[in-house]
Amino acid sequence: MQALVWQGGQEFSMQSIPKPRAERGRVVVKVTAAAVCGSDFHLADFKEKAPLVPGHEVCGVIESCGADVLGLVPGDRVALNPVQFCGTCGCCTKGLPHLCSAYRHLGAGGVQGGWAEYVAIDAVNAHRVPDGVDDIAACLLEPMAVCYESFTRAALQPDDTVLIIGDGTFGFLHAQIAAARGVRRIIVAGHYDTRLKRIAAQVEMVPCNTHHEDLAERVREITDGHGVDVAIEATGAGSSPNAGLKALRPRGTLVIFSYVWKPEPLAMGLIHMNELNVLGSCRSLGAFDPCLELLRTQKVNTRILADVIVPFDEWPVAVNRLARDKAQVFKAVFVPRQ
Repeated sequence: MQALVWQGGQEFSMQSIPKPRAERGRVVVKVTAAAVCGSDFHLADFKEKAPLVPGHEVCGVIESCGADVLGLVPGDRVALNPVQFCGTCGCCTKGLPHLCSAYRHLGAGGVQGGWAEYVAIDAVNAHRVPDGVDDIAACLLEPMAVCYESFTRAALQPDDTVLIIGDGTFGFLHAQIAAARGVRRIIVAGHYDTRLKRIAAQVEMVPCNTHHEDLAERVREITDGHGVDVAIEATGAGSSPNAGLKALRPRGTLVIFSYVWKPEPLAMGLIHMNELNVLGSCRSLGAFDPCLELLRTQKVNTRILADVIVPFDEWPVAVNRLARDKAQVFKAVFVPRQ
């Protein structure tokens, strides 16, 4: 089969590799859509070893099922949860399989990802896609689910005021999910007016372009000086966590959603004096099914993020658009060549 293979650095190439088999408890999925995640360009930073087939945002059709697979049959259309768990480690036995100490992740750690014609995965990680949700929307279920997890961690309430720091894909998804869960006061901070306008067209929110607006001052205006209940850090910028802390009301909650590559020291005095909550959120726990329901009922639109859709062998087009047109492009999605 053909696959788009990472060769190290920022080098990729189409190659012919063996097709996976459906082993016990696993399914083989014919890939119909596989999205590009920013982490796919940080494989070396995460100490991954080339060659590797990336891709963990995947939708497809089950081609074959291994022994002991129940509830799924060939022909089922599924979206994939890339975090496969062992079931026996401390995290798994305590109900936290997404933090499994022996996890196997699509497109990482030597596990073949979904930038290929076919991909194999544990059957419990394949979630049926409802009719009416197309493959492009479904392949973006994974990034939607990890955003949903942020609000689960924060114990989000409909009367909360939410600040989302970041106007990229994850900012857009967090805003949609907050609105879908009944939040009426949403602030989205970012750098690009074009992105903020697109989010505002989909979600009732207050934009703040931090290139020419002071975020702390804007939050004080909107909240009458009280601060927000929940702040989501969705940029990975070193200064963003402290910006979120400064925006919180006493006992408010900051969720560190993005991986912060060059973190700045946190404002510990502020955390202490205002009794703030600082939480990490990584991957998702039980979020795929509620997210599928949000897609089915059209309360969240992931399809609207797919600005570039190209066949796998046209991957340079996607990479170039993502790198050179950040103000206009949220997501790129690979599809099979027709």
